[in-house]
Amino acid sequence: MPEFHNTTAQMRLFFELVGSPFVPREPRTFTDEELLSAYDQAFPNRIALLYLSMHRRPGWDPRLEEKYQALHQREQRTFDVIARVAEQLNRWDPANYVVFKSIKPYPATPNDTDVICLGDDADYERMYQHLLAAGYHFHEWAPQQRTVYDARGEGKVGLGKKGGTYYIDLYTEISTDYFSYMNKRRFRPFVVTQEVLGVPVKLLRPEPELAVVMFHSVFPERTFQLEHFYVPLYTFQQPDFDLDTFIRFAREAGVAYAVSTQCSLIARLHLEHFGFVPEPVDRILRELGSNVREVRQLERMKLTTPYMFTPRTFWLAFAGKTLEWHSFKSLLVQGVKMLNPKFFLDVMRSIRRRMSEKGIYHLE
Repeated sequence: MPEFHNTTAQMRLFFELVGSPFVPREPRTFTDEELLSAYDQAFPNRIALLYLSMHRRPGWDPRLEEKYQALHQREQRTFDVIARVAEQLNRWDPANYVVFKSIKPYPATPNDTDVICLGDDADYERMYQHLLAAGYHFHEWAPQQRTVYDARGEGKVGLGKKGGTYYIDLYTEISTDYFSYMNKRRFRPFVVTQEVLGVPVKLLRPEPELAVVMFHSVFPERTFQLEHFYVPLYTFQQPDFDLDTFIRFAREAGVAYAVSTQCSLIARLHLEHFGFVPEPVDRILRELGSNVREVRQLERMKLTTPYMFTPRTFWLAFAGKTLEWHSFKSLLVQGVKMLNPKFFLDVMRSIRRRMSEKGIYHLE
């Protein structure tokens, strides 16, 4: 590996532990102390199960095995939650739903399962009522979204999304409040069927899936973790990934700025720790441009993650979406709804939290 000059010892350890899918892994054994020391920061960076899976070995510290088993079992429960809800949705209408943002290209522990209804509002209501009749429980409501939880989560769930895993977000539109930041009609040509635990599940092809994930981390989450470094790189390496389709989708869906911003950070981190920029990342930056300002801010933070995107990048990603008619129409609806003083204050509080130093997204 190259010499390190601009980052911290903790970040160096992360990249040594996990490596890059574009770099052959060096045969190296890390001490139990090194593996344990990485955990407290690997978890909020959402790569804990990834690095533990890579370095699991017989006879390692029981504390490491305990952490690995807890995360591995959580991953398996997530797959089970996905398979069970897909089984019900297949009975309802297999042509009108898709699970997205819920399965990573490496061992991971998502916070919940996301399902979008591809039909209209009436279809969404039928989908929701079908799941309630099948034993799912209502958890909370948001504009354009309801959250239910798997009955096996009874007694394990709480306020917000305490406990994770068992929650299923059911979207009628992919939105924050009433502002829809992704037109679900773009998804239909990209829906594929894959088996999860033997159950056929409707998923997205990797190109729109990755575009949504990359935009979502900029707006509305405003958070860049090591997960957002590794998910694109692992996805680019998938044999069925089409880079031309990805770039075209990013442009047409109005998420090119967010994608180029993420790739700018990925390029800088990969250059720092591995000495080069992977070709797919380099090509995206050539075609979509770079966010030099955001890279400089990451450098001022000593290239450490979790990292929060600057307010400027957050609002520019938002502004780019308003140029799309679908999102602009939903913004008008959001404006009308904000005439309600209570909703207006709720939105202002949410924006204030998103603009705070800690943000609002935390893995449970």
